[in-house]
Amino acid sequence: MLQKPKKLSALLMAVVMILTAFGIPAVSAADTNDPAPVAASDMELAPEAVDPTEPAPAPTEAPAPTEAPAPTEEPAPVIGKVKNVSKISFENNLITLSWDPVEGATGYKIYQCNMDETTTYSYVGAVKNPTYTAKNLKHTTAYYFKVLAYVNKNGKTYDGPETIKRTATQPGPLTGLAKWRSSTVLRMDWNRNAKATGYIVYRKSAESGNKEVLYKKIYGNKTTYFEDTAVKAGRTYTYRIKSFRELYNTSYSGKSGTETFMAGLCAPDYSIVSRCKRVNLTWKANRYATHYEVYYSTSPDNSKFVKLFTTPRLYYNTTQLPVGKTYYFRVRPIYQKGSTLITGTSNKKSAKILDSAYGQKTGNTYVEISISQQHMWAYKNGTRIATTDVVTGNYGSNDTPKGFFNIFSKARETDLIGADYVSHVSYWMAFYGGCGIHDASWRSSYGGSIYKGNGSHGCVNTPYSQVKKIYENIPYGSPVIIY
Repeated sequence: MLQKPKKLSALLMAVVMILTAFGIPAVSAADTNDPAPVAASDMELAPEAVDPTEPAPAPTEAPAPTEAPAPTEEPAPVIGKVKNVSKISFENNLITLSWDPVEGATGYKIYQCNMDETTTYSYVGAVKNPTYTAKNLKHTTAYYFKVLAYVNKNGKTYDGPETIKRTATQPGPLTGLAKWRSSTVLRMDWNRNAKATGYIVYRKSAESGNKEVLYKKIYGNKTTYFEDTAVKAGRTYTYRIKSFRELYNTSYSGKSGTETFMAGLCAPDYSIVSRCKRVNLTWKANRYATHYEVYYSTSPDNSKFVKLFTTPRLYYNTTQLPVGKTYYFRVRPIYQKGSTLITGTSNKKSAKILDSAYGQKTGNTYVEISISQQHMWAYKNGTRIATTDVVTGNYGSNDTPKGFFNIFSKARETDLIGADYVSHVSYWMAFYGGCGIHDASWRSSYGGSIYKGNGSHGCVNTPYSQVKKIYENIPYGSPVIIY
């Protein structure tokens, strides 16, 4: 009987545990009016009852880690537009541009386009400062440029808006300017600039008070000459000519060429003859010329002529030239007074080199005499042994005969006897009738115009030293050609 209290306590403990498991509060020991609670060490713990039909509670997941917020992207910088792009160069092969600086810009990018050939721009580079020079350009050519500022920031490059500059290179210098007429009409020609809008002609003369004035504007680049008929003989006129191209309400002009004329200082009328393997040129005097220049070429191309000789005389003779070859010549009058030098115009003529005269072969040993030049040459075996001024027969009364002759008589220390004279000579060589080549001790000068009024009786008076050479080297039968 004494075991009942123990059984009752155990039963109560089981009930309490069951109620606790189902969430029902248990009645405390104080509420049961039972004696003091039993110490835990004295309890016999039973296993917790579990309802097999109720699912086990799901395990609690650990909270997901919170991501850090993405950094806010910095906005692109505001870049100003390039303003006031100007061309500051005046060259035909480059263009220099300048513009206002853009605040905060790292630099400037440049794009370029040759608008005469394409509409496609090419990137040509970047610069730090607000200026750029495009080099190796074509003259008289339209070019467009795009210019924009850029900023480098945080490893990125930001471009600003573009500005387009329309401009052009200056025309190339006027080339090939040359005189072609200088009489009562002054004419000049030049090389064509195919891209030019036209040409501008300036003139300076006494009529304008020796001040340069705009004289003529020629539209159209195919007209490459200008003629001026408003001139007076003997007066000087200076012309300056340049090409221009009009684009974008702007006129681009090139470097000019200049020519000075004297009206009337024109090409002389001259004859050209080949004989004895040489060429002889003879011309009439120009009233304004102080001397003359002789040019020659082996080609008719005007650009290939070179100056051969300058002379105050009215003739020129070449040296011996290759037989059968054709040469081209020009004779140009020159006016020179102090520092003033004015060139005239010239005509082109040609001659084929002949080894004959008057239709007969001259051979390599002969004597050649020009009456108009009052000069004589002697050749032995193709080598010139003498050249000298002479005095021929008195002009109009005792003219020396012209033609192809031969030496048929030679004599030393002999007298020449005429109707009213007796003249002793040291060397005598007869070539036609009573006409011959001889020394003339009574003369102190030779050449020029002496023969006009104080000439010989028909013979060829020659300085002693030269006639001696001829006598000793030119044998009987040698040709004497006189013209």
